Amino acid sequence: MPSPSRPALVPRTSPAGRAKAQRVIVRELERLLAGTRVRQVHVADGSTAPPTLAYVTHFPRLSIPIEGAHTIEIARQGRTKTIRPVRGQAVFVPGNAWDRPQWSRRVTVLTCLFGQQQIGFSLVRHDGATEIPREALKTNVHGAHDALTRSILNALVVSAMDSAREPLSRLLTESLLHACVRLLKTAEPHPYRKATLTYESICLFVAENFQNRSLSRESVAERFGLAPNHISRLFSLEGSMRFNDYVNMVRVNRAKFMLQSYRMSVKEIAATCGYSDAAYFCRVFRKVTGLTPMQYRTDGA
Repeated sequence: MPSPSRPALVPRTSPAGRAKAQRVIVRELERLLAGTRVRQVHVADGSTAPPTLAYVTHFPRLSIPIEGAHTIEIARQGRTKTIRPVRGQAVFVPGNAWDRPQWSRRVTVLTCLFGQQQIGFSLVRHDGATEIPREALKTNVHGAHDALTRSILNALVVSAMDSAREPLSRLLTESLLHACVRLLKTAEPHPYRKATLTYESICLFVAENFQNRSLSRESVAERFGLAPNHISRLFSLEGSMRFNDYVNMVRVNRAKFMLQSYRMSVKEIAATCGYSDAAYFCRVFRKVTGLTPMQYRTDGA
């Protein structure tokens, strides 16, 4: 079986590309909700340390198979388990939990990523002929999502951790999907400049892919069809920090959580957070936090 890996998603940054992706995603969601009830919600948690190439973010994610069976490895109640959700099932991954998809079969999966500033939507169609998907349709709703969507999401986070509330989790998942359709269909054009939208899209991409050791200014520039120097200018003007500093900030924030949550070695944590050199990771960690990783584990939090 091919080794698990995260999908090599191709961002759609042009207005036309986002509009097309949005129409397709709305259509798939409406078809799903019209003809299929959510029968089961698989919930991941952070009870075991994430393996190599696991997919983890600081914000919640919801994945829904549209077609085919999606093989995924998750942590649940201190154990690692493999699930194969199909249409009518969902996988909910709270912030700082993890999952590890295996792209070895023909499958279509829709993933909703509930970030602080935007909700991202990714529709992956995989033919099973290659180890990882080649591309995905992506769109997002910028700005903090509305109170209704946020309230449903918060309720799902609470209910998902209690297996006795599984029927409620199914209803909340359906409600959350309906709220997403509403947001996608009613979201009005915002006054953000193109540079701001591109910057936010890159930040979301980094948050999704920070564990990839090949993540760099050059690789992101290639993904987004931009010059590397343009990436630097965007982060200087829109984020008031260098691109590499932002990547290190995202990785160190994850490392801080892992140091407090898991009995992993510093070398293991460094590798999981995208650093091939543990010594370099320690230098970056101390520069960002003022403490060594072991000091943070003992005295931090």
